[in-house]
Amino acid sequence: MKQFSITAAFIVFAVSIAFGLPAFAGTPAGCTDLDGIPERQAVDFESQVQPIFTNCAGCHGADGSAGLDLRPGEAYDNLVGVESTTNPPQARVAPFDPADSLLLYAINCSTTGGPSFQMPGTDPDQRALIRDWIAQGALARPVPRSIPGLNPIGTGILVALMMLVLLASGRRRLRSRV
Repeated sequence: MKQFSITAAFIVFAVSIAFGLPAFAGTPAGCTDLDGIPERQAVDFESQVQPIFTNCAGCHGADGSAGLDLRPGEAYDNLVGVESTTNPPQARVAPFDPADSLLLYAINCSTTGGPSFQMPGTDPDQRALIRDWIAQGALARPVPRSIPGLNPIGTGILVALMMLVLLASGRRRLRSRV
C-alpha cells in the first residue's frame, strides 16, 4: 500500500509539471473571488486603471519598492510585459492573461509568490477592473469600437427599394396629369 501512495504522488506531481497545473507552482492563496463582478468593456488605463494606483505611489514611486514605479506617466511602462523582480520570470502584467499577471495576484491574493502579502488599498470592483484591462490586452488606450457599417448586400437592397419608391411615385404623377 505504501508503494501505491508513493507512485500516486509521483503521478500527480508528473501530471502537474506536464500540464502546467499550478498545484506545485505557488498557487496564490486567499484570493478574492472576482467572478461575480461583471466584465467591463473597453477599459482605459489612464482614466480608469491609473487612478487606482494613487495610494500605491507612496511605496511604488521613484526608486519604488521592487523597482516598481506606479506614478502617472510611469506605471504603464513599469507593468506591461515587464518581468517581475520578486517572482521572475513571471510578468507583472501579461497582456490577455490575468491568471499569469503578478499584479492581479499582488492586489487580489494574500499569498502571491511575490510580496507574500496582499497589497492594500483596492476594493474588489477595482481589482475586477484591472482583471478586465489585462484580459483585454492591457492596452494603454482601448481600441475604439467601430461604427457598424451597412452590409454591401443590405446597401444594394436599400438602393433598389429607394429606386422603386421613386419610380412608383413618378408614375403616379404622370398618370394624374393625363
